[in-house]
Amino acid sequence: MKFNHVFDHWTYETFPPGRLLRRRYNSFQKLIELEEECLHIISLIEDIGFGLTQADWSNIEKLSADLGLKVRAMLEQLQEMNPVRFMDIMDYYNKINFYVRMAVTVPDPEISKPFTFPLEDSLDFANKAGAYAANLARIKQDGMPVLDGMVIGADIYNYFIEANDLRIAIDNILETVTSTDLDDLKQISTAIIAVFQQGNMPESIANEIEIAALETSRGSGNLTVSVGVTPEGKSQPLPESYCRISPVPAQNIVEVWKKAVLCKFSPEAIKARIELGYADRESPAAMIIQPVKDVHDSGFIETFHKTDEELPLKDRVTGCSAISRDKAGFQYLISRRNKQRVLAKPDPSPLSSHSVKTIASLGRQVEKLFEAPQRCGWITDLRNRVIITSTCPHPSEGIKEVERIKLALTYIANLNISPQNTEMFLPEKSRSMYDLVRFANEKGVEEMFSLVSKKGLGLDGAKHMKARQPISLDILNLADGLFTTAAGKLDISPDDIKSAPMWALWFGLGAERPGWNKENAIEGCAILSKTYMNITLKSEKDLTEVDAVCDPDTTQNHIHFRFKGGSGTPQQRISRTRFIKMVLIPQGFTVKSQGDLIEATYGQAGEAEIQKLLATIGHTTAHIATHHPITENHDKIDVEVSKFISGLG
Repeated sequence: MKFNHVFDHWTYETFPPGRLLRRRYNSFQKLIELEEECLHIISLIEDIGFGLTQADWSNIEKLSADLGLKVRAMLEQLQEMNPVRFMDIMDYYNKINFYVRMAVTVPDPEISKPFTFPLEDSLDFANKAGAYAANLARIKQDGMPVLDGMVIGADIYNYFIEANDLRIAIDNILETVTSTDLDDLKQISTAIIAVFQQGNMPESIANEIEIAALETSRGSGNLTVSVGVTPEGKSQPLPESYCRISPVPAQNIVEVWKKAVLCKFSPEAIKARIELGYADRESPAAMIIQPVKDVHDSGFIETFHKTDEELPLKDRVTGCSAISRDKAGFQYLISRRNKQRVLAKPDPSPLSSHSVKTIASLGRQVEKLFEAPQRCGWITDLRNRVIITSTCPHPSEGIKEVERIKLALTYIANLNISPQNTEMFLPEKSRSMYDLVRFANEKGVEEMFSLVSKKGLGLDGAKHMKARQPISLDILNLADGLFTTAAGKLDISPDDIKSAPMWALWFGLGAERPGWNKENAIEGCAILSKTYMNITLKSEKDLTEVDAVCDPDTTQNHIHFRFKGGSGTPQQRISRTRFIKMVLIPQGFTVKSQGDLIEATYGQAGEAEIQKLLATIGHTTAHIATHHPITENHDKIDVEVSKFISGLG
């Protein structure tokens, strides 16, 4: 939405002639245009941070970079308006922009040897091995039987990406991802896989992998390979990012590696990674290779299994474990009570009771070791010995990364300065990009009003309006926006307002209501004519802007409303946004929202209708100012809206 109608009214002729002043006017116009773009980007990032939308981290990095460029351009326009006054502003911008980059940029992974290593060494190389290998090593260290193998570490994946220069191409695809809809992600998945498959394994790395495969395959020559994806520094793998292939001839290991690691680019895997808050570059794939053994049977055990089966009364409390065989589905249910009992089994049973109880016992030991239910792979060899082949938490939800987006919002979207606190409203007090945007807007308006106060053409200068309520406005009267009673006065009252849209807004904004105090006082500036109003209102850290025409000629009539919050917890800000939307939408406004930025439009209605809606906006703005927060309970917004609307009469 563009709030540029003001420039149709506030033209060059408003100011004394001169090239310098016209240059300032042009700079201010560009500053306002850039402000809209900055607010849009900030609100997009807020949407992601509040959990209202999902986007790949590459998209957040791109948005942050774009925001940095636009804020810089905005500050350059402010410097154009007054080079001396704002000569140091870029020093503060550079500092904040550095913190933003540090908060959102995920560094490229460090790559180092060893690239392959024995499975039992995985605890020493946990970041390289990934969670699946590290878990098996820990189980073996605890004395449980584990199928040995080798690990083709995550650094081989990282090496492959770097050697083939794939990072930029993959990030360029991922930065377009602003949804976790699986249909949308199918196209992303296909595009990334096409890029990845163009890469070739460096010869030295291929040789090392092949040697590891040949040594691991021993006599049979075949392998079972399993791939998982674990975010750097985390102890749990990403859900939906697991692949197991068997049998694999040892000599085909490089080709199979390239095929297996593609599991991290499936639509489901991308969705899971995004929802947990990780970047692609910090989520490498690692592979475990294990020899194919002659086995009697194989399968999985879920140590805690949800079932529709009717369990004995005592087992309904503790639940049951379930064993499946690769050759069939879940066939065995085992009690989780201290005394193991087989609750259900096929007839005849392919597994002996001893094997079933041994598998169940090992599963419970693994669960106890990791303090969470597990899904363990198992085999029984020809001597009927049970061996664990894999394990992971089940259900596998992963570990959500929440601190990074919080830190990013701190430097991007938090508002720390307020024009009402003159001691804080300084560039050196700015701590975020939003601080700089609000500072540039406020000071840009100040500069323009200062020009008008110096004898604007055909104007009586800027006026200051003070009301009984803690509301004060600087007003620029363009053409017949004030009664003649205001002539020659610097300080005016609401009774001096003639502008039709301003009077309608004031009807709601200036109405008597409880809750006003110095902390929620409203300050702002307005540009008025008889039928036009552009007003900016600031209360605490909230910003409200209204641009409206209220004319007998309905073709020009419109209301453009914008609200941007700056205070409160994410939940309080979401509640406030929802409150405003629920007030405006039934009135016929077209409303868009991102983060806690709301933009609403209404057009081409009669004078009476426009005035009524402006009064509603005035009431809403005052209500928001005097009710911080709107409600502590998000579920009670409907009640608050009903009370508010009924109070309007």
